[in-house]
Amino acid sequence: MAKRDYYEVLGVPKTASTDEVKSAYRRLARQYHPDVAKENPKVAEEKFKELSEAYEVLIDPEKRRRYDQLGFSAVESEFGPQGFTWQNFTHAGDVEDLFAGSPIFRQFFEGFGMPFGGLPRRESGRGADVEMALRLPLAAAVQGAHPTVEVPHAVPCRDCRGTGAKDGTAFETCPECGGSGQVRRVQSRGYTQLISIGECPRCHGLGRRILEKCPTCRGSGTLSSVEKIEIDVPAGIEDGAVLRIPGHGNAGRAGGRAGDLYVQVVFDADSPIRRAGREAFTETTVPLATALLGGQVSVPTIDGRADLKIPPGTQPETQFRLRGHGFPALRGTSRGDLIVTAHVEVPKQLSGKQREQLREALGGEAGAAEGRRESFFRRRAS
Repeated sequence: MAKRDYYEVLGVPKTASTDEVKSAYRRLARQYHPDVAKENPKVAEEKFKELSEAYEVLIDPEKRRRYDQLGFSAVESEFGPQGFTWQNFTHAGDVEDLFAGSPIFRQFFEGFGMPFGGLPRRESGRGADVEMALRLPLAAAVQGAHPTVEVPHAVPCRDCRGTGAKDGTAFETCPECGGSGQVRRVQSRGYTQLISIGECPRCHGLGRRILEKCPTCRGSGTLSSVEKIEIDVPAGIEDGAVLRIPGHGNAGRAGGRAGDLYVQVVFDADSPIRRAGREAFTETTVPLATALLGGQVSVPTIDGRADLKIPPGTQPETQFRLRGHGFPALRGTSRGDLIVTAHVEVPKQLSGKQREQLREALGGEAGAAEGRRESFFRRRAS
């Protein structure tokens, strides 16, 4: 079934405020939650899931901004290759008061590892993030790149479906917290009581204990694996920038949500090109005769080498600008410029040909001065 526009799903305009989005979701949640819906429970559940996906995006300012700009493709990375699941929903607390007395509501959400009141149980089992560096040639900052990297990380055990229990079913309700995943502690201090609610130390916030461990993963719920992942490196990315790939970190504990993969982009350090925003900088050496008489020299650029025209009489440290040979803005197309600093090379000794060229370049006065210099040395020699 084709996805519907999120604004259409919630029945709000694109100019809707955060309060209007929340109000629309709460109103529709009352109507379509499987606990209260009058229609087929499976149809109601799919409808409720569609509403929750739209709400997850539109209630978050950053996700909403990206969705408004790029559509569904901008939020696909948030949900992973399987699309939106209840593991991606982080706003159950926005409607839990509507069904606070309903055990079905609690079971519906917590059955998917979602939090219901108090501590976010789902996050207590979240997998650790994985970090890595990716070295690329400088040209990738202009053209973008799609390298495939190998990421060693923990993946869910297939035999127990990541639960750590044999066959994924050997559980019992935690006797310490009664399945809530939380323990309540009360301390009396004079006429006051200090009440604290924390994660259950016995089940670590999961609300259940493993009766028999999975023999494949020995109860951990995860196995070591190496995954090949294609990384989308956008054009214009800066050196040292970090890309986040959701859901490709280590698998969560007891079926919890996987962590994220963070990739730091590092460009080759031996490039003769330096970067400052969209502008690139490099240097070149110009022979003295070329600086005096004019000509061309080959200079390094991001895309290879290019010819730079040197006008007659070029002074040392003159800067030249090559239009469109710099860097683009992030995900942009138009490029900045390349600034080339010309260092004039002055030889320690001149050949006969170079002297002739120098005389011609400097004119008669320089030639006469050179002649007087040679005459002086001939007289001293005799």
